[in-house]
Amino acid sequence: MNARILIVDDEINIRLMLRTILEEEYTVEEASNGQEALETLRRKPFDMVILDLNMPVLDGMSVLEELNRKPAPSRPRVIVLTAYGSIAAAVKATRLGALDFLEKPTSPQELRETVRAVLEEPQPAQEQMTEEAYGVEGVLDLARRALRMSDIASAESMMMKAADLAHNDAAYFNLLGVIYEARHQWRLAKKFYGKAIAADKKYDPAQRNLRRLYEMNTFGKSAEPVAFGDEPEVWLSEFMSKKQSRSM
Repeated sequence: MNARILIVDDEINIRLMLRTILEEEYTVEEASNGQEALETLRRKPFDMVILDLNMPVLDGMSVLEELNRKPAPSRPRVIVLTAYGSIAAAVKATRLGALDFLEKPTSPQELRETVRAVLEEPQPAQEQMTEEAYGVEGVLDLARRALRMSDIASAESMMMKAADLAHNDAAYFNLLGVIYEARHQWRLAKKFYGKAIAADKKYDPAQRNLRRLYEMNTFGKSAEPVAFGDEPEVWLSEFMSKKQSRSM
C-alpha cells in the first residue's frame, strides 16, 4: 500500500535513516519537532506518524494529546520512538493513542515489520490516563483484583499508575501483556511478554503466555491457560478464551 508517513524527530540523522528504510514502499515526509508536525498534519492527511517522544519546542506526548482530541477515524496511526528501556514512556504513549513503540536504535527489519503491522491494524479508541505513584507490588494486587472482576479498564489504570516505578519488573511486564491481550492488541501483548522474559529469563508465566499466543495464532486454539503471574485461576482461562473467540 502507498501509505503516507510523517517522521517526527529532532535528530536529522534519525529522520534520514528512517526515511531511507521506508521510502521505497511509502510516501515519506519529515518534521523536526512536534509543533512542525501538527502544522504539517493540519495541511495534509497522513496514514501514520512515527513520533519521537523527546523533542524541543513540543514533545511527542503533547502531540499525542493533541491528536487524541480528533475523532478516531481522522487520526493517523502512531508509532512512537523511545529511548532504550523507557517503558514508562512507552506505556503512557500507548494509552494516549499510539499503536506501537520502537526503542532506539531500531533495526530496519523491526521498523518495516512494525510499520506494516500497524498500517494493517484498525486503530482502537483510547482514553487519556493520569500518572500517580503506587508501589509495583500493590498495583499488581489491585490490577489482579480488577481482572478477577473482569474490569480490564481499572486494571489498566492501576498499571499505568506504576509505570514510572516498574523499571525492569518481569511480573509487571507480564501483567501488561495480559491486559493488552484482553484488549485484543496481540502485538503489544507479545512485546510485553517478551520484555518480561528479557527482564527474567526464568519467568515462567510470560513464557507460557508467549507459547499460548503462538498456539492460538498457529492452530487457532491452545490448552495453555493465561498465566496471570500469581496462583493459576480457572476463571481467567475461560474469560480470555471467550475474549479471543469473539475477536476471531
